[in-house]
Amino acid sequence: MNDVFENIYSRRSVRNYKSTDVPDDIIRELIKAGTYAPTAMNRQPWRFVVIKNKEMIARLSERAKKLWLDGLDKVDESFDPQVKRLANVMQRPEFNVFYGAPVLILIFAGASSHQGTFAEVENMFITDDCAAAAENMMLAARSLGIGSCWIGFGMPLDSDQEIRQELNVPDGYRLMAPLIFGYPVKDIEMAPPREADVILNWIA
Repeated sequence: MNDVFENIYSRRSVRNYKSTDVPDDIIRELIKAGTYAPTAMNRQPWRFVVIKNKEMIARLSERAKKLWLDGLDKVDESFDPQVKRLANVMQRPEFNVFYGAPVLILIFAGASSHQGTFAEVENMFITDDCAAAAENMMLAARSLGIGSCWIGFGMPLDSDQEIRQELNVPDGYRLMAPLIFGYPVKDIEMAPPREADVILNWIA
């Protein structure tokens, strides 16, 4: 098996990290790998915010938890059991959305400057571009023995104007992907087998 397939098949979401620092030159290389993702019309819409300050990451975690819970308004019996379980996790003071990772990278992108249907299509392209960049970064990290995880629970931070100002994010930019990186506490295990019967049709 070549190295590319090995990295793809062995990448896992890591949620337990050592406190070991990830050198800045490696972080820059991960971002460079992200910028080599496919991008519609070569727009390269991505912009990156790198956070290594532990206190700030912990503070962003607390803010994200509050915003997420506020968005639920009130957890009642009508909620899906999975949502209620997640809400219970979010309410734990010790729970860190970013799992104590030493590096948090937020991918932002500007929205389309057009109107109407083309704007909708272009925004879809921008979202796809940034997702591809995020995957490139996580696969590159895996090749270096660095763990990663895409933190969907970090997305509510995009609505916090004070946080956006603190991060120096321009108006009009949207948070596309919160990613964490660091050295795993234990060796990354192989991913569980994927469903093999996924081809709807094969036309030769």
